[in-house]
Amino acid sequence: CGGVSVGEEDHVKAAVEAEGELQLWKIAIKPGKPLASGRLGEADFIGLPGNPVSGYVTFAVLVRDFLRARMGETVQGWPQTQQLPAAFEWHKPDMKREEFLRVQLREQDGQLVVHRYPNQGSAVLTSCAWADALVRLQPGQRVAPGDLVAVCPL
Repeated sequence: CGGVSVGEEDHVKAAVEAEGELQLWKIAIKPGKPLASGRLGEADFIGLPGNPVSGYVTFAVLVRDFLRARMGETVQGWPQTQQLPAAFEWHKPDMKREEFLRVQLREQDGQLVVHRYPNQGSAVLTSCAWADALVRLQPGQRVAPGDLVAVCPL
């Protein structure tokens, strides 16, 4: 369950620090900046962001393979990306953080192309149900139709 925040109302950070240790606090990805990890006694602690899409993306990008590895699985590392052409524009990039856009892969004229969900807000959970992949953009990266983008299948 998500609930970590970066504002005054975040009580998770203080609670974890009182009972254990926080080893990571905030990451430079969007959505998902408020991610926490550390230890509570002998247990690993991971605090996902409270916004639903932020929790979904940080789990997919960072937490899923950590849990698989803790269960003894050999993990190749994620995300394994492929370069595919965009069928969308992205002209408002975050200048400081990597961005993960919810996208769908569709065949068009015999080639896979990437379509983005229209509303990329961190509270729009329908974008996660709709998406079958994430596009990973570097800080400041703009996208025009036809540009190759790094696609991470879900």
